[in-house]
Amino acid sequence: MSSQQQKYVVEKLTDGLIFGEGTRWRDGKLYVSDMLGKKVYTVDANGNKTVIADMPHKPNGMGFLSDGTLILSSMHETKLYRYLPGKPLGENLELYADLSGLFTGYIGDMVIDENDRIYVDDVGARVFEGEGLKPGRIVIVEPGGKDVHVGLEDCHFPNGIVITPDKKHIIFSETFIEQLSIVDIVEGKLVNRRVFLDMKKAFPTDEDRAGNLGCVDGIAIDAEGGIWLAVLRSHQFARIDAQGNITDRVHIPGHEVVSVALGGEDGKTLYMTGTRLKGEHPNIFAAMVALDVETSIFTTRVAVGRGDGRP
Repeated sequence: MSSQQQKYVVEKLTDGLIFGEGTRWRDGKLYVSDMLGKKVYTVDANGNKTVIADMPHKPNGMGFLSDGTLILSSMHETKLYRYLPGKPLGENLELYADLSGLFTGYIGDMVIDENDRIYVDDVGARVFEGEGLKPGRIVIVEPGGKDVHVGLEDCHFPNGIVITPDKKHIIFSETFIEQLSIVDIVEGKLVNRRVFLDMKKAFPTDEDRAGNLGCVDGIAIDAEGGIWLAVLRSHQFARIDAQGNITDRVHIPGHEVVSVALGGEDGKTLYMTGTRLKGEHPNIFAAMVALDVETSIFTTRVAVGRGDGRP
């Protein structure tokens, strides 16, 4: 189904975040990291935000263990924390895994499989501290958080990450080489890496890819194996089918789009995070350092809902 055939009604769910990331939906609520606001929120169906964690080293990716436990990432200190509901702010996070011995950059996104194995992006460079881009990796945290090891090297700013509905593959964004990559999961190891989607071919115009300036960020996977892409600087979310064909587009004018999640009671609500740059900056990183950004979360209804993929 092309963008010309499908009409979407886009509504604003909430706003007032500085830089929203890592959206996840569970049990009637959307969870979102305000990376630059250094807080994690839940958002209810009416758009009301509730702070559930203060994270001074910036939260980013998150996920849920099989028992429902929320795992939060502390981006700059490269650690994962277990969220302890019912305890007061400042006392409701417990160290789950320390990744600092392996990481060269920050924590990006992450995904948790049905066996509680966590796959975490190391973006490779500390770009907010002026480091140039360099390859990162995907790090694997075994159940329990004690065994941490590198699962995949030479990833070019790994970003959005999902597990396919058949549980056999991981697909992840490599933002600054404009592609999605896919690897097989074999007994907890990541093997047989190849290109899943070349954005230069699937989205050939400068308008689509915003002049090649890092074109794909967060991703979400649906019941048919279709993937919703946050096409970062072109103000749109696009869905590709399992063969890489563009089927749908949703435009959010004036916003750089960052993360996307499927949820709602029937799994057919698409939660879209869009960030507006408020000043003149050479790139999004400069705007973020200046805190000259503002995030809203939008929703629309889609035909294919969330399935057995993760997150």
